Parts: sequence; C-alpha cells; structure tokens
Amino acid sequence: MNVNLPIFSWFFILGTVVLVLGVLWDISIWLKGRYSALKGFQGFFRAIFSRQIGVLLKAFVMDVFIQTRLWRQDKLRWVMKELIIFGYVGVITINEIKSGTRVPGVHEATGGSHFLDFFVSPFCDFYYLREVGQGLVHFSGIDAFYAFMNDLFAGMVVLGEFIAIYRRFVRKSFMLKSTTFEIASVMLLGGWFIFRFISEAISMVAYDVPNSDRAYWFIGWLISKPIGLIHVSWQSATTPMWTVSSILLMLLFASIPFNIKLWHIFMTPLNTMINSVPHNPRALEGVPGRIPFSARQLIELDSCMKCQICADNCQVTTASQENPDLRLYYSYAGVHTHLKHQIRRKYGPDKLFVKPPSEEEMQDFQFEVFNCLLCGRCREVCPAMINTREMGLTNRQNLYREGRYAKKKMDPVIEAISTENNVANFPNADRAMWVDYLPEPPEDLYQRKNADVIYFVGCMASFSPVVQDIPGAFVEVLDRAGVNFTIMAEDEWCCGYPLIVGGMKDEIKQLIAHNTEAVRKTGAKKMVFSCPSCYHTFKHEYDIKGVEMLHHTQYLKQLIDEGKIELKEKVELYGAYHDPCDLGRNSGIYDEPRDVVAAIPGLKHREFTDNREMALCCGGGGDIEILDPDLSSHVSMDIVDEAGEIGIDTIITACQQCKRVIKGATIKSKSGHKVLDISEVVLQAMGPKE
Repeated sequence: MNVNLPIFSWFFILGTVVLVLGVLWDISIWLKGRYSALKGFQGFFRAIFSRQIGVLLKAFVMDVFIQTRLWRQDKLRWVMKELIIFGYVGVITINEIKSGTRVPGVHEATGGSHFLDFFVSPFCDFYYLREVGQGLVHFSGIDAFYAFMNDLFAGMVVLGEFIAIYRRFVRKSFMLKSTTFEIASVMLLGGWFIFRFISEAISMVAYDVPNSDRAYWFIGWLISKPIGLIHVSWQSATTPMWTVSSILLMLLFASIPFNIKLWHIFMTPLNTMINSVPHNPRALEGVPGRIPFSARQLIELDSCMKCQICADNCQVTTASQENPDLRLYYSYAGVHTHLKHQIRRKYGPDKLFVKPPSEEEMQDFQFEVFNCLLCGRCREVCPAMINTREMGLTNRQNLYREGRYAKKKMDPVIEAISTENNVANFPNADRAMWVDYLPEPPEDLYQRKNADVIYFVGCMASFSPVVQDIPGAFVEVLDRAGVNFTIMAEDEWCCGYPLIVGGMKDEIKQLIAHNTEAVRKTGAKKMVFSCPSCYHTFKHEYDIKGVEMLHHTQYLKQLIDEGKIELKEKVELYGAYHDPCDLGRNSGIYDEPRDVVAAIPGLKHREFTDNREMALCCGGGGDIEILDPDLSSHVSMDIVDEAGEIGIDTIITACQQCKRVIKGATIKSKSGHKVLDISEVVLQAMGPKE
C-alpha cells in the first residue's frame, strides 16, 4: 500500500489525535464518579429489549435531532443549532461518499485505505476540482449533486455561525460571558468552512474549471469571480490555502473536548438518550467514587451548553434582575460553569496549567447552589435534559460535608430536628395540639388504634397556625367519609425533607428509622399526606413494605369516585389550581387534583398561565425561606401577579407551605385573593354537617 497523504491531512490527523486523547481523559473523569457497571448494563438491556426502546427512539428523533425542547424555548437558537448540526452531518456524509466513489486522487493519496479516507475526505475537492479542470474525470449529474449539496451544507454551518454572532454581540442574549477560548473555538466551527470556500474558489480558477461545472459549488463559484479578475498564477496558492483550512480544522478538532461550547454538541445527544431511560438517582448511594457525583451527573455536566434557558425560566433569576437589592443569580448556567471548572481543575487537563478555585470563587459557587429553589422548573426546559434538581441536591450535600453552608441559619434547623424532632422547634408532645382547637374534637383526638389509614400531618400544618385549617378540614372530610384513620401525634417526627434539601441527608437516618417503626406499629396499610414534601420524601427515601402512600389529592379523588364523599353544596368561587413543585414536577401528580376541583359544584376553574410542568414555585422551596426570606418574598409575588392577570378570586393549592407563603404574598400585595387548600374546598362542597 503506497500512502502519500498531503500535508493538510497530517494536520487533520494531529487534531484528531488530540481530540481522542481529550475524549479519553473526559471518560476517565466520568469513571472517577459513582457508577455500577452491572446496573448500567442491566438498565441498557432492559431499555433495548422492552417497550423502552420506543421511548429511546422517540428521544433520539424528537430531542436529539429535532430538538423540540429548544424549539419551544428559543426558536432562533433552534434554527442556529439545527443549521450547524445538520450542516456538519451533511458535509461529512457527502464528502465521505464522494471521496469513496468519484475522486481517484483520494485513493492515490491513501493507498486505497478506507480508514485514511476519513482524513482526506474534508479536502477531497482539492483533488476533484483539479481532476475536473484537467479533464481527468467526467463531470456528471451525480457530481453536480455532490457539489451543490457540499456547499449547501457548508453554507448552513456558516449561516448558523452568523446567527450565533448576532445573538451574542447584537441581541446580547446572554448574562454569562464566554471566555476568549470559548469564543475562538466556536468561531472555528464556521471559520474553517470560510477558508474551505476560498480554497475551492482558488482551485476553480487555478485549474480553469468550466463555469458550467463550477457553478454547482455555488458559494465557491461566487468567490471565484473576483479572484479570477486577479491575473496571477493561482496553482501555487492551492496547497497553501487548503493547508490553512486544514490547520483551522485541526484546531477545531483539538479544542472540542476542552471547550464547553463545542463538547456539548456531542454530549447532549448522549445525555438525552441516557436520561430518556427511567432511573433511580438514589441507586448509587453508598457506591464509592473519587469524585462525589455519579458518572451520569458528570456526563450531564459535559452536556451543559451554557444556553441559559434555565435562567430564562428561573424565578430567582427574574427576581434578582427586577430587584436591585438582590444579588444577580445565573441559575444552573452559573452553577454548572463553576462546578465544571472545579472538577476539571482538580481531575482534568486544566490542573496542568490552572490554579485551584479561589476562596472567592467557592463563595460564589456556594451562593449559586444554595439560592436555588430546587423547584425543578429548569429541568423541564433544559435542552440537554439535565436533572438540575438532583444536581442541586448533590451539590448541597457535598458543600455541607465541606462545611460550606449558612451555619448561622441552618444549624438551628438541625438542632431543632435533632432535639425536638420537628423543624418548628416546639415540643413534639404538642404536635397534635391543633386538634384541641377544632370546633368539635373527638374524645380520642384522632389517635386511634387498629386504623386502616394514617394521616401524616407534617411539621408545618402541626405547628403553624396559618395553615392548621388544612388538617382541620381534612380530618373532618375523612370522618364524614367514614374512613378509619389515625394521626400519630408525638410519634410523628419530621420526615427529614428540610435536612435533605439543605444538603444534610446524612442526618436523617434516625428520623427514617423512627417513623418507619411508628408506622409499622399502627398496622395501617395506607398513609396519606397533605404535605407534598412529606409525601415525596416518604416515597423516595423510605422503604416501608406493604404500606400504600398517597397524597391527599389522590385519596380525595378515590373517596369521591367511591361515593364516600358527596359534593352537594355549590361553591361560588372563581379559582385556579396551583401545582405545588413537590407534588407536580417532582412527583408527577397533575390530574387527580384537577379531577377533584372539576367535581366541585359551582366552582369556576381556570388554569394558571404557567401550569403543570411549568407551574410557578411559591417561593418557599429549597429552604430559601430560611436562607433568604427577602428572596422568598419576592418570588412568592409571581403567583399572586399571575392570579391577577387571569382574573380569578381564589388560589387553590394542595400544599401547606404553598398556602402559607402565597397567603403572605396576598397580604403583602393587598391583592384580596383567597388562598385555600383543596381539602378546604372539598369540605365546603360537602355542605354543613347534618
């Protein structure tokens, strides 16, 4: 085999070698995270040989190629990205096919090696235009097609680049600044094509390709017109110009694994496919890893493109932009940027020439991590399908272990739960005191033996007078429906949610052990929660066999469907149901609450503009009310403002924290809106007790 590769192919080979080394280094970083090869293979084969294959195929088409999430959020960015992706795929495909079938010079250079064809194919027109001009090959219809499609696809990439420049420098769509390296690398995406067009044009002129043929390379042909007016010997310039384009391609390939803006092009499809398969993020707890993240999360970090769509949909970001007294917040675009730099500086190639993060950088990172509501809204719009909420929880847990958290604000919470077993820091013996204030409390105070159902009240409803009407209404509904239920009173301890979202998951083992044993002692087979956070925690952190767990909206629907709740009284309200974050986005319960609301006679219901997966957070999530009350107050106004926009008089929710925070916002804004839990509306519809 006689190989005679041109110099520009050697530059391309060099760039590819650096690319491969960079990819291997990135893979080595992923493998330093927590992972289980066995569980990974099991999940893969379950997905391939089950109905999940349909989900994967749909994700591949809709989320990888068509990019539906990006289309819904930013249509101009979608056009830009699709132009670049389809343009590059098209150019590679066309040149590979043409090199293998229509360009004899490529075979001579590679000695017939199909492997080496790849490194010559980007420059195949260096040979082909010369051969056409010298009459060595017959220019046919298929050649015209290849020439036209080559310039069409390449032109798509360049157009995509111009859109990127417009968005960055004219429209100024981004809050976060890109580094010089990021900008330079992205410019290489289209830059090497521009030089390739110039190289095409010079080859056309140098080898006197007929106008009727060269016109099919329509971009190169247009450039060749002014070049042809300069009467010099262009043949001597062909190799240098193609070499310049190859150097740009070399630099592009070499920078891909080291540049967020380029690497995500490859990582986003991979991450999208991985996260299309359901998985339990807690399955790897206890699995060792040198980096305190799962391998899946490290792949997610590499797929983040800093598009800032998360920030566009983040209520904290919006609040910080609208209120000068709040520090500007960049959402997960900022979190991931800082985190990725930290990991690369410690474990990746950056550690060779970049200093570790400074104390100021770590403080900025801590601010970004703990100012998140953990509502999961950004997760629903992320084009890369990054599970931002799980990433946020892991970040908080790691920072807590390093002692980087708001100790003055969170240590009292830890102390309250460890000593009083509730977040309110009241004696837990008073947990059922709210029953004493009911109009007609039963003699057993709802603390019954041999009950079928446990009503887990939660810390907030047990101790906060503002929302104690929620358990008051719900127990009356249960009583009138003939449900044999009990409350656990002082045997009910905090579920552990405030500690989990504070990054203190290591501290909840005792709570889980106690609550699990207390539930088992009752013999009940069903637990009902009016607090979505308690419900979510029990569903995901507890393992109590033989006990069905329901949110009270689900149980209310069951009772209505079974005819145990009779809704006979008209409720003259014009309301909208608000989806609590931990019930909707984080637990997937959307329909049951709406079915209950729809069953209420006389109630006029209208959806919030932002509903279901995109419902607004009340501002009380993620321990933000503890960490930054001013921020929580600003965010809480969003729902009240939206309620005013759609003209309702009542906000109906299904979360005691939501009711408390939203009610505070209505008082502060003097909006006059009523705020009711869904159980209170059901009780009204049941009419007076007979």
